[in-house]
Amino acid sequence: MTRFPLYLAAITAAAMFAGAATAVFAAPQDAGSGAGGQQRPRAKIDANGDGVISREEAAKFPRLAERFDELDKNHDGKLDASERPQRRGGREHGGRHGGAARLDTDGDGRISQAEAAKSPRLAQNFAQIDTNKDGYIVRSELRAYMQRERPKWEAERAQRFDAKFAEADLNHDGKLSKIEVQEKMPRLASQFAFLDENRDGFLSKTELKPDAHR
Repeated sequence: MTRFPLYLAAITAAAMFAGAATAVFAAPQDAGSGAGGQQRPRAKIDANGDGVISREEAAKFPRLAERFDELDKNHDGKLDASERPQRRGGREHGGRHGGAARLDTDGDGRISQAEAAKSPRLAQNFAQIDTNKDGYIVRSELRAYMQRERPKWEAERAQRFDAKFAEADLNHDGKLSKIEVQEKMPRLASQFAFLDENRDGFLSKTELKPDAHR
């Protein structure tokens, strides 16, 4: 989407700041355009170049911060190459297959079980994806698998979102005050004003849902 998420950062930002479900599955936000309509350089996520993304580095990218806990499968507080999402056009399980294609180390246009072992998620679901049981995954099988699983992923993300929102909503009024965000989602507190699009001093579910910021 505990996972605060790229969840609640998608909960608060999209996963915190779904998908979901697949997580290796969301692209960092564009840096935007500069003067004269020129595209500004994309900010570097791994700022110190150590090969992993820390919470502090992810906090500068709302969508990534939002899904940090969801992506951090081994719960070590950082995202390594197998955990972090690929850029748009390079997602392994999010509708784009560039990440999976990079696993095809022998260049034969398919992914063997040995090659899939480099991706824990792909390896775990290999048998389900390999529908013809020939011991290889091809693009059409991966696409079909994602289409089959997407409803489940989206439902799981929605469930995580509701649970995290309810946990943060200390007075149960259906919205989050700045104090509640500071108490339950401290990593998002500095972005409160940005997320509060209607400027009412509270964050609603609509403002926090991942899809609201895509």
